[in-house]
Amino acid sequence: MDKKKVVLVTGAGKRIGKDISKYFHNKGFDVILHFNKSSKEAENLKKELLSVREDSCITFQADFSSKTSINSAIEGLLARNNRLDVLINNASSFYATPIEKAEEQDWMNLLDTNATIPFFLIKALKPLLEKSKGCVINISDSEVEKGISQFSLYAAAKAALESFTKSLAKELAPNIRVNALAPGIILWPDANEIDEEVKAELINQTSLRRIGEPKDISSAAYMLYKSTYITGQVIKVDGGRSI
Repeated sequence: MDKKKVVLVTGAGKRIGKDISKYFHNKGFDVILHFNKSSKEAENLKKELLSVREDSCITFQADFSSKTSINSAIEGLLARNNRLDVLINNASSFYATPIEKAEEQDWMNLLDTNATIPFFLIKALKPLLEKSKGCVINISDSEVEKGISQFSLYAAAKAALESFTKSLAKELAPNIRVNALAPGIILWPDANEIDEEVKAELINQTSLRRIGEPKDISSAAYMLYKSTYITGQVIKVDGGRSI
């Protein structure tokens, strides 16, 4: 996997991460599929992509629970592949933390998955990205800017992600570009946690009066890869919900 352009997608086994992986693969990229617990989904996706093009995809398991585990995982990855053009920090934890029930462990978990891990992945992969003059695309959330009731810890973690997106864009220029996408409603949660009335209300708050599709995020990510004069931006892909 050292000849073609290579993208690493974290949380690639399902949902938006899966679609991003397929989209970049369709554009000719070799794909590194990161997963933590979704091994079955990641292996099925790998099989699907390899059926399209041989030697174009590998899987990469890591829980990234500490800086040591990040460095160890990256060392193992570099032994299998020594090129990287695009890093997409998609993996995320998302759950409500009403202030009455929030615990310190919730804060640490949400901060780790949404900000700490993406930051240290960028640090670990900086040499490869510099070599290819590559780019980083962080996945945020369009509602972060105005706050999310009962999701304050998640929103704070995503705000940190957006902040260092801009700071690292300055620090890593001109060799590495760093941007973020802030999706709106793209997929409902896997669990049936939202009733139909709430869904209708959320859609009504969106200018385009519909939810998005994973391909809306995938195509926007590819646009950021192709747009070599864009860096330090957080681009909302939310159907106008934030305006």
